[in-house]
Amino acid sequence: MKETYSHEFNYVQKLIQRAFGMWRINRDSVDFKWGYFAPRFGFELMFNRGGYFDQTTSVTICILWGVFNIKLPFKTSIPESCDCPRYGIQIHSDTLWIHLGGKMNDWEQCDSKWITWNIPYVTWQLDFHQQKGADGGWIKSGYENRDKTYKEEHPYSYTLRSGEVQSVIATCTLERWQHHRKWFPFLKRKSSDLWIAFSGEVGEEAGSWKGGTVGCGWEMKKGETISDALVRMQAERKF
Repeated sequence: MKETYSHEFNYVQKLIQRAFGMWRINRDSVDFKWGYFAPRFGFELMFNRGGYFDQTTSVTICILWGVFNIKLPFKTSIPESCDCPRYGIQIHSDTLWIHLGGKMNDWEQCDSKWITWNIPYVTWQLDFHQQKGADGGWIKSGYENRDKTYKEEHPYSYTLRSGEVQSVIATCTLERWQHHRKWFPFLKRKSSDLWIAFSGEVGEEAGSWKGGTVGCGWEMKKGETISDALVRMQAERKF
């Protein structure tokens, strides 16, 4: 959704603005003078001792669907920061989080404290992560085995929006993963991926202060070869 400010509102949006203090609509939330509403699923009951470089305290409430962040009429005494202490409970990334606040450090960042618990029957837990070895077998993935892996090199081209074509060599390593559901070890998920290292930067930011992409992962489909997966990535992936 295009970000829309109050001076761009249509008639209906202006009515909501007058009634509820709405001042901006963006892709993730609707912003009001009293806070914001985000139309998404979740669970969260949180007290926030400040916001993003904002000393205003707030509470965040979500019961299954619809996130309400409501500003409170008092400010925190801690300095403005990109991360402030939070207290409460939430569920995200298949994990239950209990936030216990935290202290601000010398860099005015919060050393947050929390307790987490991976939710049974929902969370995927790792069984193994392996790489294809130079001998054709599978070895444990890790820095210590970096010289024992099977590698393939292929030419790779990336076309910028301007029409300019960037040509590099892609060095590919084949990886495989297996996970199981927590408390359900017989429910497994297997996947194969490529880890790709480019011989130079690719993407719209190549050569800039931000820098382009020099490596990435790419999930393979069943029956694909390394070459097949690279061809598909050239057609589908944007950097």
